[in-house]
This record gives sequence, C-alpha cells and structure tokens, in this order.
Amino acid sequence: MTERERADALGYGTAVAEALTAAGIENGGAARAGKPGQAKRALTISLTGSYWHIPDFEDSAWMSLEWDEEHGWALLDVNEPGAVRGYAHTYYDFELGVLPDPAEVAQLAHAVLEGEEQLGAGPRDKYRRAAKHQPDFETALAAY
Repeated sequence: MTERERADALGYGTAVAEALTAAGIENGGAARAGKPGQAKRALTISLTGSYWHIPDFEDSAWMSLEWDEEHGWALLDVNEPGAVRGYAHTYYDFELGVLPDPAEVAQLAHAVLEGEEQLGAGPRDKYRRAAKHQPDFETALAAY
C-alpha cells in the first residue's frame, strides 16, 4: 500500500460475517454503512435469526452488528416501544478494540445472543480517529 492509501473494509466485514455463520449466527452478510462520501469507514451485518427469546431482546424489531474504524464492533438493537414513539436504537459496545479477530467477534456475539453474556449500553469507546492515517491499521485491514 502507498503511504496514504486506505484499505477497503468490506473484506474484513465479510470475514466477520463468515465467522458468524460458522458460529451458527444467521446473517445477511457484510455491507458498507454510513453516509456516501463520509471519511469514516463503516460496515453493517444484519442478523436474520430469531433472537427474541432472550429477555434483553424480546422487543427487538431487528438487530445488526455495526462496525466503524473509530469504535469497532457493537450490537445495534432496534425496537419499537410503541407506535406513537417510533423506533428506539440501542448500541451495545463489544469493547474488543477497533480491529479484533473475526472469530473473537463471532464468539462474543454468540454468547450475547444465547443470553450467556451481557453488554453495557451507552457511549462507545473511541479507539482511533478516522482522519488520522495509520499505516499499521491500513495494513492489518487490507489483510482481509
């Protein structure tokens, strides 16, 4: 990679989606997320299985895993508290850093979705700035 070249994050997202599938978590594969033209790279993986038997997620309308290059992975739980209020969005931070091994992401997701592990909600940790070029990060991301 050249000095300022940015790696494509989709390969990393695909590796995580494959690890989720291997762990028995049904998903729709990785897709780019965020606003077009935004400098911060982001990914989403829709969870397509039924996880509403878990008390924490019984009101879920849908769930996905969300990643961005500043915060790493989080579980997004979208629920409908009432027709008048619309949808509520809650992010549960995985706290695994910005570029954890795909198997580690899948293992934690599996534990959460089985009700064996709980994640805290609230402000997410920021591990790096998207605007700051870090060659080591780009090399690690490009490896996927």
